[in-house]
Amino acid sequence: MDANYLDPALRSGLGGSYHRLFDGGHTIAGAARAARGVSADDTVVQEALGTIKALLRDASTPRGLPLATWDKSTFDSVATALESKFGIPKAWFYELNTYDAADLLGGAIGVVSVIYRWNRADTEEFARLASVIGTSAAVSANPLLMVVSVVAMARAYNKASSADEFAEMIDGSFKGAATSGASLAAIAVAGSAGASAGVALLVGVTAGVLAYKVSDKVSLVAVARFAKDHATVIIASAKEAARRA
Repeated sequence: MDANYLDPALRSGLGGSYHRLFDGGHTIAGAARAARGVSADDTVVQEALGTIKALLRDASTPRGLPLATWDKSTFDSVATALESKFGIPKAWFYELNTYDAADLLGGAIGVVSVIYRWNRADTEEFARLASVIGTSAAVSANPLLMVVSVVAMARAYNKASSADEFAEMIDGSFKGAATSGASLAAIAVAGSAGASAGVALLVGVTAGVLAYKVSDKVSLVAVARFAKDHATVIIASAKEAARRA
């Protein structure tokens, strides 16, 4: 898998520690091709097992594995444009084009959650689930989980449109965002205060549970309607007072 990167003639143009995105040997297809060339005595099963083990090993490292192979000059050009025009760091762009073991786990959990709720969840609960997944995907820059969140939100929208439950979808999205946002914010605050990873996680989970319980008793749509009705009354009273004056 690292053959091109280890070739002295090619190594300098493959991005150093970022070479997996450019060397062509670290995609699933590239790893399979590399496994076929290891030994003429290997069986198909041995090649497949070797491919899986190598991919899992590299996926457990910080650099992860590429979703697809890039031409380095093209990648550098796009990364430079994104950084200069939108302030997106090159490292972030690299992360969006790769995945690691944590991304796979997060994506798998999201898929299982979506499948489990596909036929049983009502519109509000499904929208809540989609919002939680989407927030987590955005914060972690997990490209696999982003795909799951899009599918989940599409499902929530489809359920809302077919049953005329857009108010429930809005409430679910608000509650999911509130829950995940509170949890992530609490983890960030605890971490910046010097708490250990375990303590920060406990604080985040506690904040998420509390936000879930509080938001579950609040309807954003009802609040908006209440504000609209009272605003109408206040404006009408103000106009009447101005007319009498």
